[in-house]
Amino acid sequence: MNDLMNDLFLGTMPRRRLLELLAASGLAAPLLAAQQSPARDRKGADKPAPQEESLVYSPANIGGGGRVERNFYRDWTRKAKIPIVEGHAIQDARTQELRPWPEIGGRGVYVHFTGNVHMDTVIYEIPPGKALVPRRQFYEQVVYGLAGRGYTTFGEGPAQNKVDWGEGSLMAVPINALHRHHNSDPAHPARLLAITSFPFTLQVFGSMGLIDDLNFSFTDRFHNQPDYFTRTERVRQRWDRTNFIRDIRTSDVVAWEERGKGNASMFWEMAGQTILEPHMSQFPVGAYKLGHRHPYEAIILTLNGAGFSLYAKDNLKDSAARQLDWQAGSVISPPYFWYHQHFNTGNTNVRYLAITEGDFPKRLGIPLDVEQIEAAQEDAGIKRRFDRERRRRSAAAHHHPHGRLQRRDRG
Repeated sequence: MNDLMNDLFLGTMPRRRLLELLAASGLAAPLLAAQQSPARDRKGADKPAPQEESLVYSPANIGGGGRVERNFYRDWTRKAKIPIVEGHAIQDARTQELRPWPEIGGRGVYVHFTGNVHMDTVIYEIPPGKALVPRRQFYEQVVYGLAGRGYTTFGEGPAQNKVDWGEGSLMAVPINALHRHHNSDPAHPARLLAITSFPFTLQVFGSMGLIDDLNFSFTDRFHNQPDYFTRTERVRQRWDRTNFIRDIRTSDVVAWEERGKGNASMFWEMAGQTILEPHMSQFPVGAYKLGHRHPYEAIILTLNGAGFSLYAKDNLKDSAARQLDWQAGSVISPPYFWYHQHFNTGNTNVRYLAITEGDFPKRLGIPLDVEQIEAAQEDAGIKRRFDRERRRRSAAAHHHPHGRLQRRDRG
């Protein structure tokens, strides 16, 4: 069923073939049920279809017909023997169920956002007073402190860098640098959220051995400089070049009214990365971002507040848009090049951390541009939905002042 959902979602399965499989297997009801789930634990996943059924072929007029369209990352997600959840969102990364993960020396979960083939998310939990296994990985990483406190060592020998982090901290792991995450608290576990370019690296090279066992130091990016994680430089209006921010929940932002009234943001250049581009966005109470779509993947962590996001493939009309509710700790990833829009329904300014690929697709030659729906072109139903949601949440908060709204994923 996962194969069917992936192929249908990505548009790689002909409708006729889909209908034939549905008629033969009676999967119509399970497919509709799976479509409503924001994230699904692989522990209870259906058995995969035979390998032949999962192959995608080029059309007859392309590549001679019958060419297998390869996807090394999708193959890895099917075969990896690690804890994985799948979907478009997780409700709260701080409380997400984790499992023992011997490979890292702690607990964790790998988050595969449906449709993503360049970026992923991993949640690591470090046992009280312990450390994860030292690792060297040939891909880019940005790491956020979800819970607890600790430190990370980088490099080898006496010239190691040590970075103390806590909740709200953001740091970049230099590509292929030896590093180890430690928990400073002897009584409580600590959690880290990592966003990485592992899928893209695997798609390009198709080799886990290269990713895990490459013995090469990118000294142009990291050479154990003593101030590597302490220096910060403002390089453009809303861009800082830095490798560590103590707490992005309270760090500086710069006004960006082009994204909507009251909006502000900050972008970061980190660790010489050429793919991952992190930024933080803030927008006020009673406001929302203008709808937009972009030709790159994005993974978004809500830092505070509450609200919802709408997303739709071909347009952003109220009647067609799907809705994802979020809160502090929620992680969402709108499908590639789908329109999406974020709404603040809480009583405080909302901040979120977004990791995107920036201009990387342009360097790959992808001939698409960012598109924004200006206020004058916005579907009138969008504002009405926003007003309804604000009233609903206000009434729920009044009747259940200590309760927590449940998330919904619906069309």
